[in-house]
Amino acid sequence: MCPIATRSVVVLMLCALTAGGCRFTLLSNALFEPDSIADRDAASLAATDGSSTAKPSPTTIPIELVFVRFGEQDLQLRDDLWGLVDEQVIDAALRRTLAANGMRAGVVTGPLPSEFADRFRPRQPEINTSDLPESSFERPAVVRRILKLLPGRNSEVVAASVLTELVLLEHDGEGVHGGTYHDASTHFSLRAWPAADGRVRIDLAPTIKHGPQERSWVGEDGVFRLESGQRKHVMGQLQLHTTIPLDSMLIVGSYGDAASTVGDAFFRDRMHSQSDLRLLAIRPLSHGIDPLFEQPTGAETADR
Repeated sequence: MCPIATRSVVVLMLCALTAGGCRFTLLSNALFEPDSIADRDAASLAATDGSSTAKPSPTTIPIELVFVRFGEQDLQLRDDLWGLVDEQVIDAALRRTLAANGMRAGVVTGPLPSEFADRFRPRQPEINTSDLPESSFERPAVVRRILKLLPGRNSEVVAASVLTELVLLEHDGEGVHGGTYHDASTHFSLRAWPAADGRVRIDLAPTIKHGPQERSWVGEDGVFRLESGQRKHVMGQLQLHTTIPLDSMLIVGSYGDAASTVGDAFFRDRMHSQSDLRLLAIRPLSHGIDPLFEQPTGAETADR
């Protein structure tokens, strides 16, 4: 068949397919880097064809979060509990900065004694924290959540409800700086990674969202995307970095008397002349194994 006839046949076939409603996809041999870990997970699942050589999807890290609310005169949780907490795992300079901002943190290794463990158990079925009443005194004493985090991916943990006005004093090591935030809510930015020895590495940064909803470009994983949300004030000087073994927990709470500190903003509920305090406990629910240190399966060993 001559070239002109060949081109005519191809054109006729394309027209027929287009009229039938078919979609055309341009294929190439180029490798595209997925936008995120979630996209890589989807790409891995899409590539599964039933053969044993398909790569597994990324493993999530299950994390238990427990918020415990108690009265300011409750000495068991306000003072006695901290006798069981190892605060030395936190860098000394960071401990001083935390204390200056009304916060303290440490790790409890192993299970808590029963009299303390009972205070961390919910008294009613688990509920959605978005359904909680506005008044802190109507809230349950213990709220428990389970998160399944992708390694290194940020998850926001709401610490307190929205305040019309939040007056905050921050100590940055050089001095005290004050600020007023409108329509503000307190959050923790939480990230987790598997460690080589089976422990889980936790990063926790106090963050304040405030102001009206705005649209802005956010860069991540080499791409930009348009997001809508409030402005964020991330307190990097108070970011915690710690590695937690299984059956242990990171505990974060307030320190010192009532004031306009970061610890008060995140861990104190005020109502009239009374106030409630809160603790946040973070506990890994399974061993975190860095994929780099995992033992290869038989199929993988054969491939190598």
